[in-house]
Amino acid sequence: MADPSDLMRRAARVLRARDPLEMLGALTADGGLPAGRTRLWVGRGPALEPFPPAPPGDDPLDAAAREVVRTGGPRLVDTARGPALVLPLTVEDQRCGALAAGLEEGEDPYAGAVFEGLALLAESCALGLWNQARTGPLTAAMDAAAAGIFAWDFSADNVFWDERTCAVYGVDPKVFDGRGDTFFALLHPEDVPVLQAAIAQVTEAALTPPGAGVTGDPGRYRLQYRVVHPDGSVHHVTECGRVVLDDQGRPARALGVVYEAGADLPAAGRGPGAEADPSSRNSLLFTLTRALSKAVTVEDVTRVMTDVARPALGAENLLLGIMESGHLEIVGESRIAPALEHLRVPALDVMAFAATREEPLFIEDLTRHAEHGVPGLALVGELPSRSWVVLSLGSADHATGACLISFAGPRLFDAAERTFFTAVAVILTQTLERARLFDTQHQRATDLQQAMLPRRLPVLPSLNAQSRYLPGTRGMRIGGDWYDVLPLDDGTAALVIGDVQGHDAHASAVMGQLRVALRACAESGLAPGALLGKVNRVLCDLDTDRFATCAYLVLSPVDGVLRGARAGHPQPLRVRPETITEVELAGGPPLGVDPSARYPTTVSALGPLDTLLLFTDGLVERRDADIDVSVRRMMDGILDWSRGAGDIDLTALTDFLTLRDDPGRIDDVALLAVRRTP
Repeated sequence: MADPSDLMRRAARVLRARDPLEMLGALTADGGLPAGRTRLWVGRGPALEPFPPAPPGDDPLDAAAREVVRTGGPRLVDTARGPALVLPLTVEDQRCGALAAGLEEGEDPYAGAVFEGLALLAESCALGLWNQARTGPLTAAMDAAAAGIFAWDFSADNVFWDERTCAVYGVDPKVFDGRGDTFFALLHPEDVPVLQAAIAQVTEAALTPPGAGVTGDPGRYRLQYRVVHPDGSVHHVTECGRVVLDDQGRPARALGVVYEAGADLPAAGRGPGAEADPSSRNSLLFTLTRALSKAVTVEDVTRVMTDVARPALGAENLLLGIMESGHLEIVGESRIAPALEHLRVPALDVMAFAATREEPLFIEDLTRHAEHGVPGLALVGELPSRSWVVLSLGSADHATGACLISFAGPRLFDAAERTFFTAVAVILTQTLERARLFDTQHQRATDLQQAMLPRRLPVLPSLNAQSRYLPGTRGMRIGGDWYDVLPLDDGTAALVIGDVQGHDAHASAVMGQLRVALRACAESGLAPGALLGKVNRVLCDLDTDRFATCAYLVLSPVDGVLRGARAGHPQPLRVRPETITEVELAGGPPLGVDPSARYPTTVSALGPLDTLLLFTDGLVERRDADIDVSVRRMMDGILDWSRGAGDIDLTALTDFLTLRDDPGRIDDVALLAVRRTP
């Protein structure tokens, strides 16, 4: 339980087990759970079958197993051989058995590491049993085709191979360590750069946003390469799979099947030290260059390096840092295994040291760090066998930053690899400089936009209001969206939401002019429709070559009377406990299009428990969906979120709608939520 890597390997062995007895062996082998005090129960129809069989007579563990399967909760049991914790085996909300594990006297079964470790093993048992029950025909088909399955977790660099996949690669499944670099070590030397380029192309294609010219499913792929078995024989392998993205739109893992494509071939004439076809490295460099050319922000650059470059290179970790005021600031990194966390500080020291060099630093074995004259490493103590490439980003007189790429085990970097990494450093430097300039300009434009918005909403009697503004997630997505709450002389409040065409400083300036015009007209007490008509003529006269959508409503906090008008803007929403509807306002064209346009005023009402939600289309707009469909989807999401919550908290609602990091959002967002208070 104390060693996370051992726990993960044991869980993988449990998942590969072919029957409950083999699963039990995986749980107890090599110093795992106590062999004589570990038991599995597997649901066989209404009964539970124990593995190994229960001893004759009353067995407290057997009774506890039936109880945890019935209730779904763990139970601590005192037995003649000491305490044991019994956990249910649950998958897809169905309980299929139980796991009992003996504990040491005085050991707290609910302590974090102990309970979490046992829960992980119980979940692995449940998934393994579920898989055995449902994939019998699939397993037979895979055996007939001599095909194996694999799963490669990019973030943790963990690889799962079943026994057939291990056989294809010539690896003993009992000793397979589940590491990505183990796979790269098995490749034929000539095919390493070929496969690196292919992995980069597949990952980059999976990241390509919809509508960018990619047809079909860009995440699917088919690769062919050679692997070298321990006996020196060379085998041709075909791999078919798919790159799966996580909820942030980033490559999370690759899933698929592998099978041997032909008979054994004699070992190739080129040995492990042979250099590969330079065109393969050029292809990988071209793919990385193309992916980096699409990177706009520093965050985009880090995603290319961690999501495309690291898996393609077969690297264990990658850190990217930029120099800020003479200090190195890490802006992107892949997850570091706990066992390597002590290398983080010396890694930062090495990156700072390399940032002022003109050439990459190649450390082929950390255990021989003294040969490289790198400061900091001597203070760490015993170092693991690792190799580092540290790219210097910038020049001797202008340090942009550094990128550290870590590989498991010692590694010799031949002339072709050194040339390749040097080229990557040049391209990465140029891209990072451009991205930093964009981020600076974007920040200035965002500051301008924020200065145009209200610094704070006014405090009004009998009215609660919350607002949010978010810049867009792609490109210079700032400028046009705004909101406002204006107290009027008669005790009512004017509520404004709007969106100026465009995403630049010009849009921000036009928005500022419109906001001033609206405030001036609101003070005259005009009805909403008449006010929008007047502001429309003002915008037409200004000849800004921009139009704007807007919704303007006047709410009486005392009786809830709501009067409003729309100029090409999405309908406001009325959110009630358990229901959500649109406030249907009669509308006219966007402001600035037709100086003679008229905007009728609609009268409605806002109940004491109603929340009025005003938003710009950036909150719901997606390239791959119709706006009406997207609004409906948001309404359904609000209902799911609020179901059973009773009274809706405005802060929680606005946070729910805007704090999600949605990579599909293409526009900036303004949001205003209002509710009457007693």
